[in-house]
Amino acid sequence: MADEIRTLIADLYDDPENFLKTPHQWFGGRSPNELMATEAGQFVLLKFLRGEDHIPPIEIDRGFKSYTAANTDHLVDQAIARLEGQIEQLKFLKGSGPEIATVIGRAQEVFGERGLSWLVRPNQVLQATPLDLMSQGKTDRVLRLLVQIEHGIYP
Repeated sequence: MADEIRTLIADLYDDPENFLKTPHQWFGGRSPNELMATEAGQFVLLKFLRGEDHIPPIEIDRGFKSYTAANTDHLVDQAIARLEGQIEQLKFLKGSGPEIATVIGRAQEVFGERGLSWLVRPNQVLQATPLDLMSQGKTDRVLRLLVQIEHGIYP
């Protein structure tokens, strides 16, 4: 059974050894290697790999990586930099004119307390952040999208 499990893992994951070593939510935080130690664990793992009691791995799972404090520091730094940039963008809104105040108010009406954070997130429809468009004087595009979202006519 162990050979079949290893073959399935090699077929499903780009880094089979990493998959075997890394704790996984489907196994209650245990690693597949831990499950390989017992026959009952091997049955659980085999069932998982065959997709019998869960959704089988999707493409994003194939490159399964183990994240540790050491290799997540860079990700945390990136998130902080992005948030600092968003804070600077939001500072732009202080003391803004009536057009921008109208957009802020509509965003709050449509999204509630998340309205301001919506303004600084990239938007596929607008192909920019709403705040970027507002700073370029294109508040009408942002307002139009807010009205569409509010009325369920999201493009």
